[in-house]
Amino acid sequence: MPTRLWNLLCNLKLAIWLASVATVLTMAGSIVMIKYPKTFGSIDQMILADWFARFGQARPGLSWWLWLVAGAVLLLGLNTLCCFFDWLLRIRARWRKSGEYLIHLGFILCLGAFVWGSLAGSRSEGNAIRVGESLPLAGLLPGHALRLDTFEPVFVGGQFSDMRSTLTLLRDGRELRTEVIRLNHPLTEGDLIVLPATFAQEAEGFRCDSPQGSIELRPGSVLRLPDGRVLRVLRFFADVRRGGDGRIYPVGDEVNNPAFELELLHPQDGPWRGWYLLREGLPAPLTAAGIQLQPREPLLRAISVLTINRDPGAELAKIGGILMGLGVALALLSFYAKRRRGDRPELD
Repeated sequence: MPTRLWNLLCNLKLAIWLASVATVLTMAGSIVMIKYPKTFGSIDQMILADWFARFGQARPGLSWWLWLVAGAVLLLGLNTLCCFFDWLLRIRARWRKSGEYLIHLGFILCLGAFVWGSLAGSRSEGNAIRVGESLPLAGLLPGHALRLDTFEPVFVGGQFSDMRSTLTLLRDGRELRTEVIRLNHPLTEGDLIVLPATFAQEAEGFRCDSPQGSIELRPGSVLRLPDGRVLRVLRFFADVRRGGDGRIYPVGDEVNNPAFELELLHPQDGPWRGWYLLREGLPAPLTAAGIQLQPREPLLRAISVLTINRDPGAELAKIGGILMGLGVALALLSFYAKRRRGDRPELD
């Protein structure tokens, strides 16, 4: 019985059947995924173990095929592992097939890395960060943080093409490494993987027309007037409301009712400080000072949105990929060497 079971697990026909079953189920399941986006829409946004715990167990009537795919792939991995061990037992007679079995070993390691990452990894979506800010990684990598040094969305012919972010990885405030990440070019450090996901825009001020020409007002801006007065921008909010007590309260990030907190300084008079709601016009103290501002358009800055993963199987998958690539190269060399020796017939 053990011999028959071993021969079955090493059988190439079993590998073909398992691969075929996994392929057919995946093709059919992709149709189910499209029809039920509420169940499957987040499957790429979390590790597989979390998805099964949250959605798969709650909707077994929709996810049963995924369990079968997982089972078929795991059995295929077991089949491949048994074939690899069977080759090791007969390596003296089969050493010429080293390339094929390096591919086997690479596949086993990649599959093991995927299972490891799906069970013990973590995934964090929607991490918004502005230039100059630092993002603590306490929940993913204690003591570490990411700092965004520069960010540039790339447009080609008016169409979005790429995102370039210069990120610095910090540990306890010390810089570990700085790297420019782009789509499909993440920052990796051990099992930490940081990818650009998307970007957003937020208003940080307004461009206004004035007698001095077009000016940009944002927090920190200073406008010097001919009579020696100085207008300083203290704060800006894209959307505010005036409370019953007359105070200004920010309510959102969308440009709806924008407002500046301003300070007017005069060498002789005392300073004035107050709010300028663009929809209401300039406050009386500013118009009395001869200030003229005509709002034109908001000043927008881009925000990088990152996906941060911890994949404990990343290094194992890298080793598996290297072994598979090496196995393909050796298999090709062996194939053409045999053809030169006449071991295989020419193909018409």
